[in-house]
Amino acid sequence: MTTLFWTLFAYCVVERLGELFVSRRNQHRMKSSGFSEKETSAGVRCMVGMHSLWYVAMLVEVSSFPSAIPAGVAWFAAGAFLLAQVLRFWALRTLGEFWNISVVTTDHDGPRFVSHGPYRFIRHPNYLVVIIELATLPLVGGAVWTSLIFSVLNALVLARRIPLEESHLFRVSGYRDVMGEKGRFIPRDLFGRR
Repeated sequence: MTTLFWTLFAYCVVERLGELFVSRRNQHRMKSSGFSEKETSAGVRCMVGMHSLWYVAMLVEVSSFPSAIPAGVAWFAAGAFLLAQVLRFWALRTLGEFWNISVVTTDHDGPRFVSHGPYRFIRHPNYLVVIIELATLPLVGGAVWTSLIFSVLNALVLARRIPLEESHLFRVSGYRDVMGEKGRFIPRDLFGRR
């Protein structure tokens, strides 16, 4: 399990650094096309800081005082983490040049939102990926406290961020009609609701 944890940890670091590069490039392109950033720099720094501390906490806990996790739980966590990566790349590929780590929208004409790919089913697949990652990767290495604490911190960050993002998206023509009835993280029709 130790080798698997360090492999997934290294992958996650490289993947996040790649995301920052792609985000910066996409934001520049979007802003030159009339989009504007709707999130404060403090909000972005808070999110980036929380994710950075997640790595540090995980390293400290796994290296210094890991909990004994049953093998079945660790394997389940690793599987969930890997499945989340499939969803991540599906969401990133679907958003293409519109994906970035900040809330960036436009008030210009025409629909400027994505409703295909995983967005056919839920409004926030990328946030779902982050929820799963923050909870599961630490468990693979026995970092139970990191999993719990950062899941709570992430919930607090998303409780501010998602309403901010949706307050702008619901102003975009057609967004409410196409996306308004979809669940944020779980498809509503999964449980028979329309």
